[in-house]
Amino acid sequence: MAKRTKQLHFNRALFIFLACFTGIIGIVHHFLFSIPDYIQWVFFSVVIIITGIPHGALDHEVAKQSSNLNNQVFSAKKFHAKYLFSMLLYGIVWYVFPTVSFYLFLLISAFHFGETDLPIDSPKVPLLGVLLQVSYGLLILFIILFVHIDTVLPIIQKINIFSPGLINYLQGQHIALLAISGSFGFFILTIIASYIIHKKNIVDLKHFFTLVIFVFISALILPLPLCFIIYFGLWHSITSLENIRQHLSKTKKEKLSWKSLMIQCVPLTAISLVGLFSIIFFLDLTNNINLVIMGLFIGISILTLPHQEVMSKMYLLVRKKSAN
Repeated sequence: MAKRTKQLHFNRALFIFLACFTGIIGIVHHFLFSIPDYIQWVFFSVVIIITGIPHGALDHEVAKQSSNLNNQVFSAKKFHAKYLFSMLLYGIVWYVFPTVSFYLFLLISAFHFGETDLPIDSPKVPLLGVLLQVSYGLLILFIILFVHIDTVLPIIQKINIFSPGLINYLQGQHIALLAISGSFGFFILTIIASYIIHKKNIVDLKHFFTLVIFVFISALILPLPLCFIIYFGLWHSITSLENIRQHLSKTKKEKLSWKSLMIQCVPLTAISLVGLFSIIFFLDLTNNINLVIMGLFIGISILTLPHQEVMSKMYLLVRKKSAN
């Protein structure tokens, strides 16, 4: 209980900071001067490097700790072989089936966001818990993407993910309202079902809706690069890093400090950056900013698949321990 309280205090402090930070940027952008696109993407890139990529750079340590806590033998060679194989396989799927890969990435990301933001204790019906987390994550993604659909579509069109007919449909006047309303309705249904089946496993509903409202407002007042990176880089990634820090501290006499945590992230963060930029240059995407963004997007999606599996095992272990 004490650990959960500390986590809530951390999340609350981070949320207050981000709400103030978002408000200040919104005021600057709308009332003082319009923030140039290149400044937005520089800020986006810096945050990705500082928190976005590092929050997945300790997956080997997280997996090792999870194995130790479960009294299982951990093999670094097997872990890295499986991790790299997952990335290679997903990279091939992206090359052969880009549309399917895009939808798969949305679902994986949605579940990953929901799993991080919604701390559900070992649900009686696991599938319902998954649906709740996916519905929440899809709502967050749909808000960010469909509020800025005019910015998103040119990026997607560069690699021909969608058919011209679907692109025209997504450009429809009311599609954003339909997509966001539909995902919100899905989220509400899963909350109602979860509350009926296992009331005690539903955390403070105000926490859910406060985050959703925050993302919606930030999407309305900020351009795509800023609103996305504030959620992904400054909320999701920092929250994940704190969860990882707590997880890695469980077998230590003293808690792992944030400084030590970030230092441990450096080697694999550097390797990941080299890999991402290699993809951009290998695919010859440097002549167009949208193609660079799409290259980074694909590279991050390839990293997300094995990362999500590691984090899911960590959160499952955390919930089991908290339930005992």
